[in-house]
Amino acid sequence: MGATMSKNATSRSQSPYEALPLSHGEIRVLKVALGSGDDIIKCKMKRISLRTWRVRTYETISYCWGAPRDPSTIELNGHLTKVPASSEAAVRRMRLSDRPRVLWIDAICIDQSSTTERSTQVAFMGTVYSTAKHNLVYLGEDDDNMADRGMKALEVVADDMRAATADFTLVWETIRNENTGVIVSSNEPFSADVDFESLEALFNHHWFR
Repeated sequence: MGATMSKNATSRSQSPYEALPLSHGEIRVLKVALGSGDDIIKCKMKRISLRTWRVRTYETISYCWGAPRDPSTIELNGHLTKVPASSEAAVRRMRLSDRPRVLWIDAICIDQSSTTERSTQVAFMGTVYSTAKHNLVYLGEDDDNMADRGMKALEVVADDMRAATADFTLVWETIRNENTGVIVSSNEPFSADVDFESLEALFNHHWFR
């Protein structure tokens, strides 16, 4: 009984972080196991060097940390680990049900207990995002059922812009005064009805602020 309790305690408390070299362009990424629903997130964390490792094989997640909340638990390298609730929710949303996914998310992949590592990794973040396969955005859960409406409204606006900007090839020329360089606006109405309520709800989200 005593040995079992000691093993469980170690499983819950062992840190998954090993110090990263500060000058070798190394980061940690998560290989998130397939899963769905309320299943606990299971992932393995490994170190990679963006200077030598094959790039564009991981995806980043951009999200809002939000107000402090009780942490959530994930299984990281076989150990139950507390992580910020917002990061757990973001990874859960991006997790796939049919195959693993390799992700980078700051609150988990950076050792938040190390001030030195945090400052070094933040300075390196532009490279982290620019060498990713995709940059994913998590805006939070759709509590007000506005997501579908918002995306449809964006499609309507994009269709109007596509026609006015030669399929987006002349966006800058369209919105900028050729002589003064000043950004101009148009008083012409949209050619289709736009759901401005859903657009307002979308762009009022904390991620856009």
